[in-house]
Amino acid sequence: MQRISRMMVGVVAACGIMGGAALAEETDPVLNVTPPAAAPVLDTGVVPVTNATPEVAVTNAPSVAEPIVPAVSNVPPQLATTPAEQWNSTSWQVGTRFTEVKLQDTRRGTPNNGSYFGTITGITEKQDSVPDRVYAQYRLFKSPVWVGVSYDHVTARTMDDSNGDGIPDLGGSDGDEVINGLIPYVQAAWDNESRLTPYVQAGLGFYHAKFAPNSWGDNHQRYVDASGNVTGVELAGGLSVRLYKNLSADLFAKYMKIGNITGDWFYNYGNNYGGPFVMTMSYVAYGAGVSYRF
Repeated sequence: MQRISRMMVGVVAACGIMGGAALAEETDPVLNVTPPAAAPVLDTGVVPVTNATPEVAVTNAPSVAEPIVPAVSNVPPQLATTPAEQWNSTSWQVGTRFTEVKLQDTRRGTPNNGSYFGTITGITEKQDSVPDRVYAQYRLFKSPVWVGVSYDHVTARTMDDSNGDGIPDLGGSDGDEVINGLIPYVQAAWDNESRLTPYVQAGLGFYHAKFAPNSWGDNHQRYVDASGNVTGVELAGGLSVRLYKNLSADLFAKYMKIGNITGDWFYNYGNNYGGPFVMTMSYVAYGAGVSYRF
């Protein structure tokens, strides 16, 4: 009896378990989980803060600066100057000129009376178009002041008024008076940014003077003894025009006051004393030339 009771209890229990499972299937639906829809963006009026400006995109890549390429020049730094600076930095200048000479005192006395000598009452300049008035100068302390020395020569042709008409001519010329020498000088030159450099200068000339007789004088019909030394004062000025780099053209003018050249003259083949010899060689000159600075 007890055995039958226990069997019935087991059957009832099993039926209860099965009924609960069936009830669970009927009351619990299958859950199909779907992701929630994106939450709507709420306009709160607050601007979000970021580390990037609106114009610049923020990336994790490092920025690469464009490399700086130095300018390439074949000119050494100490020579990379403007033409004007190069012109102004030079210390030496050499050049040469030709000049047109105009003697200042070309008439003197009357024949055998206060003349240059004897019947020689006139002189005229003998022009020389050779550009051989060379010069060299040095700049002092990178200033406008230069010191230099130039070569100079002048020739005067004597003219005879042997017929006494008061008009000297070359018909009875005895020859030429020649002076040549050196002129040390001081110059002030005003360099500027333009191509034009005006300048003035003053100097002291040291000349050797001699009389060069022509065929008449050389046969000692008249003999001049007037060789020696003479000095003169130079006042000059001009304008340098820079042509290319350190090469320039030169326009030049000067006045030269030269002391009288004195001596004696003789005639009749030098056997008779004729009287004193006086030659005046002061002159004005104009000229042009070229020069180079370095």
